Amino acid sequence: MRHAIALISSAVLLVGLSCALPLHAQDLVKPAVSPIVPFELVSGFLVVVNGRIGDLDGLKFILDTGATRSVIDRKVADRLGLPRRAGAVLNFERRIPVGWTDIPELQVGPLRAEGVRLMVVDLAKYFELAKHADGIIGLDLLSRSNKFTIDYRRRVVSLQLSEEGLANRAPSACFLVPLVIQGKRMQAMVDTGLQGIVLYKNGLRKQLPKLRVEGGATNVAMGPLPATQIRVPGVQIAGADVVATVLLIDDPDGGALPEIDGYLGPAFLRAERIEFDFVRGVLRWQ
Repeated sequence: MRHAIALISSAVLLVGLSCALPLHAQDLVKPAVSPIVPFELVSGFLVVVNGRIGDLDGLKFILDTGATRSVIDRKVADRLGLPRRAGAVLNFERRIPVGWTDIPELQVGPLRAEGVRLMVVDLAKYFELAKHADGIIGLDLLSRSNKFTIDYRRRVVSLQLSEEGLANRAPSACFLVPLVIQGKRMQAMVDTGLQGIVLYKNGLRKQLPKLRVEGGATNVAMGPLPATQIRVPGVQIAGADVVATVLLIDDPDGGALPEIDGYLGPAFLRAERIEFDFVRGVLRWQ
């Protein structure tokens, strides 16, 4: 039987993605003073904040470290009368059609950018839990700050902006965390648009041909993507050894990205606060 699962498949990846940031887990110290933005926690894991594009205010944006490029919904682009150029990107293993547009100004809290190129997508069609959102803020904009912190307990986001401004900062690719599955070390991309663990099926089987699982496999759906759900014992993240529910998806065309074995939602870290330090390439949580 095929079941649907409540996950947003929002890791919009470009072919040739490179994760250049080294990652080290550290204790999270008291943050410096920085502008904070309240957020709504949707479905227990999605961070949704208010923002604006030009004069169009009150828009809802998902903050997503699994998206390398920021996205606005087609309806928003239509309301703004924005011209578009046709294109396509790789979303997990599936290529989806998108439009590209240049917007005059975008602002989310203290984060303000001018002349930004964004993707235009029908969010309700491709991203199940984003159907009520107006856009997705990805790493191309988030990484222009020095630090980006999510405080799940207080329901606020803080962004420490760079003094050199947005235009002069090169965007960071992604953050990777190490995880060990039955003695095999792997790397997962930290994806705030994801609830659990997603791994590439062929890559996992290649590294662990004798993978142990508990119970049977279940066919599920991640939005439009087919996936297989299994329970895997012997999964270690940050020293904890657990039995994890894992979703397996097909590898992208041309093989899996060499740096990435899969994707990990911050909820799996059981963190009250998580900090993405783009200057030092360090992920901290507590």
